[in-house]
Amino acid sequence: MNLIHLLKVAPVAVLLVACGGASDTYTSEMEAEYLELCIQEAEASLMNETEIDADTASDVATDYCECTWSEITSTLAVENFNEMDAAVSVGGAMPAELNAIIETCAERVFTAL
Repeated sequence: MNLIHLLKVAPVAVLLVACGGASDTYTSEMEAEYLELCIQEAEASLMNETEIDADTASDVATDYCECTWSEITSTLAVENFNEMDAAVSVGGAMPAELNAIIETCAERVFTAL
C-alpha cells in the first residue's frame, strides 16, 4: 500500500465539504470543522489500510490535516476555493492547486515517518 496515495485520496471529500460557504475569509469555525472531519477520515483510512498503530495514525492524520489547512488558507482565497468546491461537487476534476497541496502535505508527513 502506498501511504502517500492513501492520504492523498482519503480526505479529499472532507477538504471540499468542510470549507465551502458564503464567508469571504476563512473562519475559526471552518478550521475546526475541516480539521475534525479531515483527521477522522485520515485516521480511519490509515487504520483500515495499514499496519500503523492508533497513536501513530492519530499523529500522522493530525500533521497531514494541519498541513493541508495551512496550505489552503495561505495559498487559496476563499472565493477561489469555493469556486473549486462547487466545480468538484458537480463532478468536475480536482483542481491542480488542490492536488498540489495534497501531494505536498502527504510527502511532508511521510518524510517524517
